[in-house]
Amino acid sequence: MIGVVLWTDYDLRQAVVWCEDHGDLVYYRWTSLDEPVVLSKGDCVAFQVETKGALRLACDLRLIEESQSPELAAKLVRAEHEANLYPPKSRSNATVMSWEDARRDPLYPTAEEAERQEYGPSQNSLHDVSNPRPTGGATVVSFPDKKAREARAQAKRRSG
Repeated sequence: MIGVVLWTDYDLRQAVVWCEDHGDLVYYRWTSLDEPVVLSKGDCVAFQVETKGALRLACDLRLIEESQSPELAAKLVRAEHEANLYPPKSRSNATVMSWEDARRDPLYPTAEEAERQEYGPSQNSLHDVSNPRPTGGATVVSFPDKKAREARAQAKRRSG
């Protein structure tokens, strides 16, 4: 794995590394017996990742390039601050709901409606769709946008 050093403390003999996989940060600790690796914020390093409990630990760490991205830690802090100030807007108008809520939703198709939509009307269907919905804590995403959903609800109210 390759990463960039975000923080080091020589008194504690440890460093924190941001990894190329953008997963959890990796912690690196060295002892007084280890060959000293001089690490600074922004250094590019290569290492093996070992997981212990909830922590990812770096081992066999070696320096690739000094001071490659010394401003990275500050940029990450700024990006988090800006993300909190201006949360991203959803690119979708989809409605997310639990299966239990979907079953009660008048716009969610019944098994028969789902079969007609998928296969068209048929007399003796070979497909068993008696309960196409999973049970438990599953989540359903209703893809029609809000306007289409409202129009469908009005049409359903008028027809029945």
